[in-house]
Amino acid sequence: MTHSKLEVAPKAVEAEGRICFGISFFATEEDAETYAAIVHERGDTYNGGFFHGMACGRASRFDRVREDGTKLYAVTD
Repeated sequence: MTHSKLEVAPKAVEAEGRICFGISFFATEEDAETYAAIVHERGDTYNGGFFHGMACGRASRFDRVREDGTKLYAVTD
């Protein structure tokens, strides 16, 4: 049986939407990198604004630390 990459993609633990893109947050950097490769393969880009057409992917500038000290790793999509 063949699975698409999306069927085996890591699951985001949090997500949020912005005007021109979304951000998915992952528990490990490895999961974020895996999902970023899928986003790149799909060809996701920012939709509008100053960065219109720029490729989505791993975005460490959006990484966050929860109140309990857990770090989450961001991917724009």
